[in-house]
Amino acid sequence: MIQIMLREIPRDDYKTLYTHMERDFPAGEIAPFFAIKSNLDKKIYDGYYITGEADLGYALITAPEGYKYALINYFAIFPEYRSRGYGSAFLQMLPDRYPDRTFVIEVEDPSARKEPERREEAERRVKFYVRAGYSIVPTARARIFGADMLIMACPAHEQFSPREVMRALYLPALGSKHWLRFVDVRDI
Repeated sequence: MIQIMLREIPRDDYKTLYTHMERDFPAGEIAPFFAIKSNLDKKIYDGYYITGEADLGYALITAPEGYKYALINYFAIFPEYRSRGYGSAFLQMLPDRYPDRTFVIEVEDPSARKEPERREEAERRVKFYVRAGYSIVPTARARIFGADMLIMACPAHEQFSPREVMRALYLPALGSKHWLRFVDVRDI
């Protein structure tokens, strides 16, 4: 079994974190630096470095007290450590850190990608989450920061309103003005 730990991202490392995010996510999927910094400072996001032999990756999670859902906002394993099981180990440790939660994540919709390499990358990402126990929420469609996204959840056995859940998880981070501007989740 792969051993990893979580280390809180220190305040003086937010700029380095953001540099990683700019490398790991398409530009349209990343909130501006000031928003990431503010949400970490206000503890809206729990920010972690995933560590083992070194810092292996990072995750930003929204998990409001007393709410049964948690959103994995941003999660990436650094390129040099990918395909070694660290990402799967991270996802397996989340239920211990956030007990009794349903985890929600947005993933690029492969069918919305015209470039073959982007479509293949999005398909690999979906398969990764399926192997980790997540499933696509078939009752939702989402457009988040201009990108067509699938909403996935784990455990998958529960029925819920994706719009209601995403609103509750995003609203503290974005505020109502930006929620309406950047996030469109429709229950279907």
